[in-house]
Amino acid sequence: MIAEQGGLTCHGAILARELGIPAVVGVAGATRAIASGDSVLVDGDSGEVFALAQHDAIETGDSGRLRDTAKKADTYSTAAKMSIAKHQSSTSDRSSNSAPKSRQSESTQYVWGPPTATQLLVNVSQTSSIDRLKNLPIDGIGLLRSELMALEALDCQNPKVWLQDGRQSEFVDRMADCLSLFAAAVSPRPIFYRSLDLRESGAHGSFSYTFEPELFDWELCVLQKVCESGHTNVNLILPFVRSVEEFIYCRQRLETVWKNRSTEFQMWIMAEVPSVLFLLPDYVKAGVQGISIGTNDLTQLLLGVHRNSDQVAGAFNGRDQAVMRAIEQLIKQARAAGIPCSICGDAPALYPETVESFVRWGISSISVNVDAAEQTSRAIVRAEQRLLLEAARSIINN
Repeated sequence: MIAEQGGLTCHGAILARELGIPAVVGVAGATRAIASGDSVLVDGDSGEVFALAQHDAIETGDSGRLRDTAKKADTYSTAAKMSIAKHQSSTSDRSSNSAPKSRQSESTQYVWGPPTATQLLVNVSQTSSIDRLKNLPIDGIGLLRSELMALEALDCQNPKVWLQDGRQSEFVDRMADCLSLFAAAVSPRPIFYRSLDLRESGAHGSFSYTFEPELFDWELCVLQKVCESGHTNVNLILPFVRSVEEFIYCRQRLETVWKNRSTEFQMWIMAEVPSVLFLLPDYVKAGVQGISIGTNDLTQLLLGVHRNSDQVAGAFNGRDQAVMRAIEQLIKQARAAGIPCSICGDAPALYPETVESFVRWGISSISVNVDAAEQTSRAIVRAEQRLLLEAARSIINN
């Protein structure tokens, strides 16, 4: 995939990582420099795109020819270079070590550490990713991105088109069928469905539901249908919640549309808008049953750096001191309130060294893309063992 816009944490890059395909984003002028039918060499590790002559077209399945073509790539004109290549290359070792395993046979056995108290979850959106979950000893799906799942379920049509056409029954059936596949794949482990965040006309997340409540109601009907069909492991996460009033509005819609819910069904919010830092106790009083920290948007809003920008990508740092302090505060507030706290942004995968801090602060679960599950599992094991060792030494010394 080659995209003219976007940064390391844009949805295009996120989707490419989930599917395990090379991607270079932030390539200005790419759609003008590359015409339909052109052959290109995409180097996802270095962030480079090379225009190739037609007679040197890459033949997939012939690794020898792929190597020969790659060797000659520097003799061709470079179409563009990604300005955030230095960030991409920092994760190339992880991608090359873990991604190929996901393409092996279903009998592949991963080498994992012992069970951990901190749950390991995954972020998904495409049904083609389900096969990659089969041999992963994960504790569930921590983030199902509905707007990306809808690409597949709704034939790449904007959900608002279905709303305008009044196709509620077909919308509910298609989305429910797709969601059921994910729920069945991890049952009885939990799955957290994040409702649509279409981000059009500046109305992000749950705030947009106040303008178009019908579409949110349709999603609630999807959840109801899936749960009543027997998949009781499905839960809801509200995206980009700005205020307690927004949450209350969504909770009331849920209570109106789906009156006889199971007590097992939980309603969480994404903790990605800084206002949640100051109001979490109020959210809990209003009925929030858990939070999931979205590090991408939280970093963007705390640092004033757009997550989709390639020009200022160097300033987008999920390890920034302010970001880490905000995450620590959210985790500790959630523990004090007695609700679970997950983290589902790219930070744990892009910066594995942060996992120990999250575990030390008391995170309930960590949710990452499938390709980062194994490395994150190892990081969780190391963190918990280090804490146990420190506790044992403290007892001995005292």
